[in-house]
Amino acid sequence: MEKRIECQGQEALPAKPLARGARLRLLLAYDGYNLATNASLSSAVWMIYLARHGYSPLVIGLLEMTLHVTKLCAEIPTGIYADLLGRRRSLFVYCSLSAAAMLFLSLPIWPSIVLSFVLWGLAFAFRGGAEEALLWGLARRLVAHEGQHQGYYSRLISRMYLLALVAEAASTSVGGLLGQIQEALPFLVQAALAVLAMLPLLALPEERGTSERQPLRHLLQGLRAVRGDRVLIGLLLLAGLVEGCGLTIYYYHQLYLSSLGLTLAQVGLVIAASQVISFGCTALAPALLAHLRRSYLLAGLLLALAGGLLLMSLPLVPLSLVGFLMLFQGAYALWQPVASTWLNERSPEAQRATVLSLQTGLFSAAMVTLFPLFGLGLGEMSYRSLYRALALLAGCGLLMASLRFLWSRWRGSQR
Repeated sequence: MEKRIECQGQEALPAKPLARGARLRLLLAYDGYNLATNASLSSAVWMIYLARHGYSPLVIGLLEMTLHVTKLCAEIPTGIYADLLGRRRSLFVYCSLSAAAMLFLSLPIWPSIVLSFVLWGLAFAFRGGAEEALLWGLARRLVAHEGQHQGYYSRLISRMYLLALVAEAASTSVGGLLGQIQEALPFLVQAALAVLAMLPLLALPEERGTSERQPLRHLLQGLRAVRGDRVLIGLLLLAGLVEGCGLTIYYYHQLYLSSLGLTLAQVGLVIAASQVISFGCTALAPALLAHLRRSYLLAGLLLALAGGLLLMSLPLVPLSLVGFLMLFQGAYALWQPVASTWLNERSPEAQRATVLSLQTGLFSAAMVTLFPLFGLGLGEMSYRSLYRALALLAGCGLLMASLRFLWSRWRGSQR
């Protein structure tokens, strides 16, 4: 058996580069875990499944909120767990809880359903900051020089998102077919895949942030590190808001397209096209990170999001589709690997999973807030007015980022 290597404390590159075969084994192991955990067979059927068993849209919405509230409450403790006890160990817990959640979801009685959503939220919390923290450590092991770390991580995180898109697209279709055979079958198969995802994790080395066992002290050190880095604070807030808005709009825009007169088949084609565009934009992320200044890239992404929202607010279907597909979805797909790279660069190694859990916690808070607010807002105003308000918010974010950049340059010129 190969001797396992554990990385603790501040970043340190391996004494010598790994052999090509060892590098390939690590990459394939992470890919296997990534494909198995992103095979979401339940995503296309769970709402229909619950509705058929008498759960109203209100109850379904409350169950979804239960998931995000549970995840929000557990983010920081699970991030500390990953840093102190092991990021790979945290992902083992995620796989176990995810499998248990799917098994309970296959039983349509209300105590089992509520428990499944609580377990689901806990599972995502254990995944939270641990997954990207483990990938950052993996990238460190696979490069020969420190200067290659950031660029290699941007390629790895883009690869992760690309494989996730492939797994989600394939598994959604398979989940629908399995649901036609037997309604609980998608949940049972997804539970089995969650268990199987543990096998490739065994081939990955463990990563810990520190050898200390003082959770409160660890949390305070992480919060001090964040508080001392204004750029990191801005990135955490912006990432939570953009990802929360992006996912909420992704769901609600389907209703808007339907209200514009598109059939269900046409809406399905639009969503399929958005997946293709997301795939292409995600693949572009490493090149853009390598060749564009960060201030220009951030401004471009915020401008694309704002422009996409403005076009989506127009009553003309072609322009609305261009805004949704080419600008909004494209920028949102780029944002995820770009933001992940920037956040990992600025996060301290010892508290990396804890700091990244702050971002996933802010995303959960945004989801808990935005889903009901969107529903309430759409009851009081049109989609067009709501999209224009969000475009104005994105424009304000762009203006603030630009002013911050100009202020930093002016201060630098005065020294």
